[in-house]
Amino acid sequence: MLSSCCRYFPSICQCTRTICSLKLLSGERDTRFLKHPELNSQHTIMRHYGTPLTDPENKGGQQRGVNFDTLGSWNNRLDMPIMMNESIKRGNLIPEIPFEHVGIDSLLGRRKIFYGEDIPTLLCFAVFDGHGGSVVSDFVSKVLTDHIKFWLLRETDLCTVLRQAFIDVNNMLARHSYFYSLDTKEFQAGTTATVCLLRDGIELAIGHVGDSRAILCREGLALRLSEDHVPENHREKDRVHQRGGIISHNSQGVWQVNGRLSMTRSLGDIELKKYGVTAHPYLTTKTLKHGKDAFLVLTTDGVNFVLNDQELIDIICCCSTPQEAASFVTDQALHFGSEDNSTAIVIPLGAWGKYRTTLRAIPYSFGRNLVRGRYS
Repeated sequence: MLSSCCRYFPSICQCTRTICSLKLLSGERDTRFLKHPELNSQHTIMRHYGTPLTDPENKGGQQRGVNFDTLGSWNNRLDMPIMMNESIKRGNLIPEIPFEHVGIDSLLGRRKIFYGEDIPTLLCFAVFDGHGGSVVSDFVSKVLTDHIKFWLLRETDLCTVLRQAFIDVNNMLARHSYFYSLDTKEFQAGTTATVCLLRDGIELAIGHVGDSRAILCREGLALRLSEDHVPENHREKDRVHQRGGIISHNSQGVWQVNGRLSMTRSLGDIELKKYGVTAHPYLTTKTLKHGKDAFLVLTTDGVNFVLNDQELIDIICCCSTPQEAASFVTDQALHFGSEDNSTAIVIPLGAWGKYRTTLRAIPYSFGRNLVRGRYS
């Protein structure tokens, strides 16, 4: 019977063999074999007995009732609508990221956080960690989006948009400081800036100065998308030395530029610009793979000093919602002895919850509690 079907309906038989191979992922093996008349191989018939669906690609183990990447889709734990036009254009399902799903939390003082959707087809997320006061972080958070919009009308490359926006904002800040804050402490204030632009749900560009971080969770592993701009970095050190700056360490062993600033790139810090503390951002781009990318997280130095990248990813993977994850990250940083500001922004992507696990734990370390912040 099967031989005659294969002869007269080859497309149906090919579909049947495809379905049987898919059932190999979750079904139970049957011991019966059937020989195909036109092939010299044996095909195993698979049966599915109603067992709970599990994700064979899940690095965190089986999850009852959850299955990802089945026929090109995923079963996300969040209600994320599909961007139909972009999905059709690219041939892959691209989720829309609602802002109510983004998790945000901050402890030990506030740092400026920005996220907005008033730019068509573009999402913007940013964190600014000020030092020497909050005047610069307040200023940058208010004007940066206006400059991003300005350059989006003139450039299509997101890296160019971010570079020009950073430079323009720093120049505006310098003019303002020279006119109104020349002889005050505000003249020595500055801020880090980590800005993420997401276009059409898949094109990600990041501009970054300072020691905040942007980390992508891809297949359950940490993929850092930023670079710490600190004097220990040889390229940064060479630039400062070439501009006449001095790098030395304080009594606690923290390396600083001209005995004052513990980073080599920032917005503000006007008096150090001539010594190589530049506002030109570190730029990187990524094409998101929503079947593999679970989330993007932005953190400040209070988190980064006590948790490494993979520990941060593992903590977030244990949580059910992005808001729970952001709160858990800042609480964990406080538990491990962080004395600096701890801020986290968790942006869910298409594979949110795919690598969830409760098996891996962050080991407690007494030595970790002895760590002090860079500015303590």
